[in-house]
Amino acid sequence: MKKHLLFAFTNPVEGKEAEYNHWYDTVAMPTYKSLPGLVPLGRFDLVDLKPMFDFDAGSQYKYASLYYFEADDAEAFMETLKAALATRTRYHFTDTIDQTKFFEPIFVARGDINFAPINRYEAEKTQALA
Repeated sequence: MKKHLLFAFTNPVEGKEAEYNHWYDTVAMPTYKSLPGLVPLGRFDLVDLKPMFDFDAGSQYKYASLYYFEADDAEAFMETLKAALATRTRYHFTDTIDQTKFFEPIFVARGDINFAPINRYEAEKTQALA
């Protein structure tokens, strides 16, 4: 099975940020957690930092949500999710998401992936420097 990451890059509609976050926390994430085979990894806020490189394009998104799934056919998996989502009567897509800037790419792993805690390799890093 191929390993995939699904990113949801979003912005709230201006003036609707509190409602947007409430919907995400109380409707969307609980629903996404109930979908078969989908592992919500979390929601993230953009950190406003000076770009590391001069050619950095910058982000047009304030929020990102990250999801993991395994499937040989990502398109078929997404169709299955869509069908499962339609059965969740509590779920509705909110009008507080700015749909003019919605972006939901899916990436497939090129090799092994690591979801271990960040300190897993600290000892190896120290040994490599010795």
